[in-house]
Amino acid sequence: MIWLYILIAGVIGLQVYLFILGRRIRKKEKENNVLFKYDINSRQRAWQLLADPTVPDEDKKKIRELYDQEGE
Repeated sequence: MIWLYILIAGVIGLQVYLFILGRRIRKKEKENNVLFKYDINSRQRAWQLLADPTVPDEDKKKIRELYDQEGE
């Protein structure tokens, strides 16, 4: 009976670990993804961000790539 409790505790521990790991991965992905970072949902919003001087140049390059891909 004790082995069953150990097994259940191990499975629950694994599920909690995977849940926390998944949240960390999603958070890191959101930080690196310009679509989520600047809430881009249309070509117009991307164009506005390309004209915005407060957006860093490396983010503008990614936005430009996405803007050009969407137009094709």
